[in-house]
Amino acid sequence: MTGPPSITFAIPYYDGIDYLRRAIASVQAQTRDDWECVVVDDAGPESAAAAVLSLGDPRVRYERNAENLGLGGNWNRALDLAAAPLVTLLHADDELLPGYADAVLRAHGEHPDALAVYTRATVIGPDGDPVFSFPDRVKRVIEGRSRRISVVQGEPGLERLLRGQFIFCPTLCYRRDALGPDPFSTGWHMVLDLDLLAGALLDGRRLVGVPDALYAYRRHDASQTATLTASTERFDEEITIYDEIAGRAEALGWYRAAAVARAKRIIRLHLAYRILGDLLHGRRTALRTKRAALRRARQG
Repeated sequence: MTGPPSITFAIPYYDGIDYLRRAIASVQAQTRDDWECVVVDDAGPESAAAAVLSLGDPRVRYERNAENLGLGGNWNRALDLAAAPLVTLLHADDELLPGYADAVLRAHGEHPDALAVYTRATVIGPDGDPVFSFPDRVKRVIEGRSRRISVVQGEPGLERLLRGQFIFCPTLCYRRDALGPDPFSTGWHMVLDLDLLAGALLDGRRLVGVPDALYAYRRHDASQTATLTASTERFDEEITIYDEIAGRAEALGWYRAAAVARAKRIIRLHLAYRILGDLLHGRRTALRTKRAALRRARQG
């Protein structure tokens, strides 16, 4: 690379060295080289310093927080450390496809007023092979099969997002100066991305989607998503934020979007799917807690 980077791949990291190595390798395999990569270690138990330094790649640097900032805090720090005007928060257990950087840079150039550009994603398992995921299949149906650039904005965009969050958070490439300071709330463990995206749409911002699947999103049992889904914490947060979004939408007169938020159909469908799994596997305690969460979702 000659000159300043056009895009920063900021990788928030806590543990999982083997996955992190794959994530960095996927950055190095991009079809263009005007990028930088910064690994932001959130004071995790498994330091990534040696793994990063062993690469001998000046485009890849390492930062370690003095103390654990939590998910939202570390995402905000990763954004602060980015040198490029465009930033992707690449999850440390995911991988990019080679054409990702080229596609999002091109889309940002064509849509300079977009807060962020996102791509479609494939879902992979621990070994990198494609896996089936019912919730992700539902998201694809909601997203549609269009091969054109997609613009998500206004009440129709919010309504569509609330019907099923079809945007995979880590595929988003943000325009850094449009985000403002500390855009991710530290009060959430799971719904940080929905909080940011819904707030952006409510504030009149635009998101632009690239029709190609250029990101590999890894599902595995050790991920925070899997942990929070196994309990009800994920669903408790989703129920709460859907009610908050409904209130903000009603204040703007966006009554269709507010009704979708109040109904929480996608949350109820996901809970029903998980309840069925708990029932089939005899997980009685998990079954009871998810049934209680389903009752709460229906009360909205």
